[in-house]
Amino acid sequence: MAVDHSLELAKVSCDDDDGQIRTGTLWSCVAHIITAVIGSGVLSLAWSTSQLGWIGGPVALLCFAIITYVSAFLLADCYRSPDPIKGTRNRTYTDAVRLNLG
Repeated sequence: MAVDHSLELAKVSCDDDDGQIRTGTLWSCVAHIITAVIGSGVLSLAWSTSQLGWIGGPVALLCFAIITYVSAFLLADCYRSPDPIKGTRNRTYTDAVRLNLG
């Protein structure tokens, strides 16, 4: 009869570079995405349309959505630097800036 030791199981399920176990789930991911979409898109649509009109409001919203999309990809590229596979993980935005800008 095999006995599983909790310390050996913890090593298997740990992160690859710092030993901390990630606790995020699919539901926390979905909650963050819904919060971001509602906060940036739905709530600002009425304001942008009322301030800039029916043409300028949605155009301005689309421009800022593109800027947000590009920014998200730039931040995702900075998550592991300098190599996206074997690079060190940057836990904070400040760590990523220090590593990339010096």
